[in-house]
Amino acid sequence: MSRDAGRFIVIVAILLALGLVALYSASAMKVKRGQEPGDTFYFLERQILSVGVALLVFVAASRIPTSFWINARFPLLMMTVVLLCAVLAVGGGQYGARRWLSFGGWNLQPSEIAKLTLPFFLCGMAAAHPERLRTFWGGFAPLFAATGMTCGLILVEPDVGTAAFVGITAAVTMVVAGVRWTHLLTTSGVAAVGAAFLVVFKMEHFLRRLREWWDGSSYQLNQSLIALGSGGWLGEGLGRGSQKLHFLPEVHSDFILAVLGEEMGYVGTLGVVLLFIAFGAAGFAIARRAATPFGFLLAFVLTFTITLQAAINVAVVTGVVPTKGIPLPFFSFGGSSLCFTMAAVGILVRIAHERGETCDSSLPVEVPEAISSRA
Repeated sequence: MSRDAGRFIVIVAILLALGLVALYSASAMKVKRGQEPGDTFYFLERQILSVGVALLVFVAASRIPTSFWINARFPLLMMTVVLLCAVLAVGGGQYGARRWLSFGGWNLQPSEIAKLTLPFFLCGMAAAHPERLRTFWGGFAPLFAATGMTCGLILVEPDVGTAAFVGITAAVTMVVAGVRWTHLLTTSGVAAVGAAFLVVFKMEHFLRRLREWWDGSSYQLNQSLIALGSGGWLGEGLGRGSQKLHFLPEVHSDFILAVLGEEMGYVGTLGVVLLFIAFGAAGFAIARRAATPFGFLLAFVLTFTITLQAAINVAVVTGVVPTKGIPLPFFSFGGSSLCFTMAAVGILVRIAHERGETCDSSLPVEVPEAISSRA
């Protein structure tokens, strides 16, 4: 195993372990429908099962050659589109949204799959046809169409936050691959107008959430800030937080960092942020030393996706941006998010391993020519 992969796996292992501890502390007092009162291990047991499945997914992904993802890019994207359509037809959810498919008590979120399969398609197309990237119809248009179709289906669930997140990561992927800025800005502007029209006239709940964030009347955000503020520098002590006692909604999911901040203080919260920074640095190092242009681009976008998701969650919990359903990787309760995050981790380890098969991975090399010439 290369040193890059070794460091990366150690960071991920620490994040997973801390995530289980934080989840137990946040969810021990939460009672779910059908759960026996006093069953403090309900969510922890479910998450441990998810971690077990996620580790199997990680092992499998780390053994699949990266060339497989190039060849399978189109079928995987079409599978994702079918699942997203199925969610709109028969999916489950809450608060009027349809976001998951249920199978025997387990939920699958196709939007989480899209965070992997769309990058496969974009990176695969860029690597397979680099000479077309700077043309509109032959290069940029197929990439933008795939992005628009995927984000559009997520948007109408409705899930504005995830749709915007997937769109941002796709745009960054295309820029790094070498598409023309003029193509991206023009088409993105048109798409943004259409999305804004849909949000304004069809998604009152999102506008209400935006107004509450702007005027400071959001109950969830205010409770989150109370939790973070009451923790001080060193926190109240693990397990001793009070906001998780049915004051802060979604405490075991999107707002788990607020509980960590209350119990472990600013020092503990900063430690988690530094771990994600280390994760990003290790992932980008793998990308920089990738053996192929496809490996470079895929490692870059997968690392960017996970670190951006963590950054957005921190921004939501601290009130920098409006509340949206973006979980904290490795920490928030949920099997779909964890499994597909660990699949991305496995792919990154595989990219590092393939680099080690061709040369000494401890020696830095130039980033592969950015998929296409920008001249």
